[in-house]
Amino acid sequence: MEKEFYEEFEDMEAGIDQKQALVEESKKVDEIEDFNEAVRFVNDLKKRWRKTGFGESLAEEKLREEFEANVEKVYEKQKALAQKVVDVKEALIKEAEKTSLSDDFKKATEKMTSLMDQWKVSGNAGKKTDDELWERFNAARQKFYDRKHANWENRAVQFENAKKVKEDLIEKAKSLQDSEEWQKTSAKYKELMDAWKAAGNAGREFDDDLWNAFNEARQNFYAKRNEFYEKLHAEHDAKYAEKQALVKEAKSIAGLQEYTREQTAMMKELSNKWKSIGFCGKDKEDEIWNEFRGVMDEYFAGLKSASEKRRANWRDHMAEIISRKEEQIANQKRQIKRLQDDMTGLVSEATVADLQDQVEDKEDFIKQLEQEIEDIEKKLAE
Repeated sequence: MEKEFYEEFEDMEAGIDQKQALVEESKKVDEIEDFNEAVRFVNDLKKRWRKTGFGESLAEEKLREEFEANVEKVYEKQKALAQKVVDVKEALIKEAEKTSLSDDFKKATEKMTSLMDQWKVSGNAGKKTDDELWERFNAARQKFYDRKHANWENRAVQFENAKKVKEDLIEKAKSLQDSEEWQKTSAKYKELMDAWKAAGNAGREFDDDLWNAFNEARQNFYAKRNEFYEKLHAEHDAKYAEKQALVKEAKSIAGLQEYTREQTAMMKELSNKWKSIGFCGKDKEDEIWNEFRGVMDEYFAGLKSASEKRRANWRDHMAEIISRKEEQIANQKRQIKRLQDDMTGLVSEATVADLQDQVEDKEDFIKQLEQEIEDIEKKLAE
């Protein structure tokens, strides 16, 4: 009996030693970074612990509590890792639900693919939790792909409608490409271009070919229009050069300040040449015309001033002539008075007749002078 007691005591002592060793070994759990490796390590420890037997001593109870506390750290770590996985997947679900409402299907598809790739490597939170999270995540994905499919069906109808609209616009563009109503047709092409943009996409299969046909008609018209305006601009430049030469010639004449008939006739001829040259372009016409008109105004203002001065001199000269004629008339009248006085008391009829002839000659001369004065005064009154 005593022998059996000692054997039992020795077994208990050995079990305590084994448990102490396992407790010390369980402390290494924190050093293992890989969770799966840590779980295997703990399972092995627990298996070996069970083999040490069950003891009811206080020492063994204390060792068991310490062992279980160390082992529990693995499961706490498991819970923490599972929560991190849940947090990651919740974020992916939220992003998927947001993306499922996007109308930019190309970018959203790329986003959904990226979210799926992230989901695959996000880890495990436990079968039940993973299944619930996956159901929500996949529902968001399915919602998006259903919308995408519906959009493609709608776009197929839109593509067909856009194709018909663009084919009609191509025919209209072709009908205008030979027009020479440059401004009016340019405005029409702008309207067609606006309509083309509003028509939308006809699908990659047709859109490029449709655009090439439409744009070819546009470019045919624009090439002819550009050729026309290049020629027109060249003509305008040539006319502008001609008008610059006329301005230069007009300035030369005006600078002489010689207001003769010949000079005035030359200035009028320059004006006639100006009219015959024609329009030289709206960006230059006003400028060159104002310069030419300025020179013309300067010349004819000088001509007017010179003419007024000449007329004033002529009037003064005519006044002097009238004054001299009036003096002649007065002198003739005095001579007539003397002749008439000389005739008084004369007996000789011949002498009287001679004096009378002289009086009549002077009276005729006075009438002539008076008529000349009257003619001069009429000219002055004009």
